[in-house]
Amino acid sequence: MPDEFLHNSMGVKIKYQQIRRAMEKEKTLLYPMSLVGAEVDAVRRAVNQGIDSHLEACSIAERGDSYEWGNRKIGDKILTVTLECKVSPESLPTLLRRLTEQDDEEGTGSSLVESILLTLGFNDMGKYVGREAVGL
Repeated sequence: MPDEFLHNSMGVKIKYQQIRRAMEKEKTLLYPMSLVGAEVDAVRRAVNQGIDSHLEACSIAERGDSYEWGNRKIGDKILTVTLECKVSPESLPTLLRRLTEQDDEEGTGSSLVESILLTLGFNDMGKYVGREAVGL
């Protein structure tokens, strides 16, 4: 699917292949996330779509994708419930596109997408420059 893409918050087109190459360059076999609050709801909605109109899915166990409930604790006391995610290079672009397409007044999905792209080494202009160049 070389023509598949998403837009970042600046409206810049980022191709799926660029995201996959960034994960490879950053040696990210599965993108890990530990989410709380509104981000959990945004990801849950995106994943629960199953196969969408693009004939894509972002939760395929055979790829290594997993979305499981977890807890953040201090000692034995649970502070909050988390969604622990591991997302494959094949699934991450689809998840990101779905998050950008969500109608969310707070912009949770788009904010999460920007954070993920930043941690993969993309600058605001949608260009992969590496984690060090973006200050990570």
